[in-house]
Amino acid sequence: MGEEPKQKRKRVMMKKSKHVIIIGGGVIGGFAAYYLLEKGWSVTIVDKERFGQGVSSGNCGLIVPNHILPLNSLSTLTKALKWMLSEDSPLYIKPRLDAGLIKWFCQFARHAHPKAILRSAKGRHALLKSSFELYPTFMKAEKVDCDWDTGGSLHIYRSAKDWNDYRRTNTFLKSYGIEAQALNRKDVLQLVPGLGNGISGGWLYRQTAHLRPERLMSGLQRILLKHGVQILDNCPVQTFQHRNDHATGIVTRDSTLGADAFVLATGAWAPEFEKVLGCSLPIQPGKGYSITMDKPQKFPGIPCFFEEQSMVSTPWPDACRLGGTMEFSGFDSHLNPRRIGALTRGFNGYFHQWHDRGNKEEWCGFRPMTMDGLPFIDRSPRLKNVMIAAGHNMIGLSAAPGTGKLVADIMAGAPPHIEPHPYRIARHHK
Repeated sequence: MGEEPKQKRKRVMMKKSKHVIIIGGGVIGGFAAYYLLEKGWSVTIVDKERFGQGVSSGNCGLIVPNHILPLNSLSTLTKALKWMLSEDSPLYIKPRLDAGLIKWFCQFARHAHPKAILRSAKGRHALLKSSFELYPTFMKAEKVDCDWDTGGSLHIYRSAKDWNDYRRTNTFLKSYGIEAQALNRKDVLQLVPGLGNGISGGWLYRQTAHLRPERLMSGLQRILLKHGVQILDNCPVQTFQHRNDHATGIVTRDSTLGADAFVLATGAWAPEFEKVLGCSLPIQPGKGYSITMDKPQKFPGIPCFFEEQSMVSTPWPDACRLGGTMEFSGFDSHLNPRRIGALTRGFNGYFHQWHDRGNKEEWCGFRPMTMDGLPFIDRSPRLKNVMIAAGHNMIGLSAAPGTGKLVADIMAGAPPHIEPHPYRIARHHK
């Protein structure tokens, strides 16, 4: 008899639990679900393909709190003009008339001045710092087997000028509590044997972690399912149903699903919902490539950024991955062999007598690129119960826990653990 009132109270609480539908089963949607569960929400995730696929699984698995600077800079614009029409350069823009892309590049250029770069750096730093602190807690609590490693990363330079010039960036990062160690050529070769004689130096970051992203997503899916999250794969969303200024449901290919609130976490595809959400989301798909293979004997034992080629290598116990390049070709999912070849040639340019073992898995996916390097984490101006969390550029994996927690804070009406102002949608109208 003494237990009955408690049981009744528990049932009432469960009935009052609010239901949220998260559109997008990538790393941002997954962590939003994780932290919304902590706030007591009932969660459903819908994805047009399968949970954890796409750019959330094919990236190089790096957690990089030092990547606070956006791509916007005069240096990037200069390189872009030199590279953009070459199919095997680090940046390639497919020649075509695309008014949206032209407008986006104009916005990108307008944000390449020091004041805008500093504003973006502050916003990126807050998300990256939060996530770098949340990841170890998550790993310890959930025991996710994803080759989690906190051994740091190395930025390698062939150009002595570029290596020395990075000192200015390092000085800037120090003000955010992030500092790299300068390594001369001898130090770099000792850390990564097999590098060619053309290396001038490197910068070693201790504050870097890496993991196997597809295994993280598998583990996250297991955790969410265990806690009652419903995951609907192969369920493309067509639009929102709404009444006045609130969404009441989503229309999928096969049905209509209702909920109390919604989170749009569809990455590069978020602009498809601009009209119904009452806002523009200037996000362009920036196609990246990766190659996964059995780890060769002389493969670097630490994640390495090869600066002149804008590419990275990541080691895991039983495999390795090369990744990089940026291609603006719309939603063309064609796996361009010249772009894949550029990754292999770029890596070979840094190493002597390096040979892969074959057994390659080649991949490409769409990074959601915004005009200022910051994501949109904000409520829809038209539908007040729809949160937008999209546009994480190349830091989606690095910023996912901080983003998920911020989404949950805002939706629960709790004090946000980081300042949400930098990620507002209205900023690009100024």
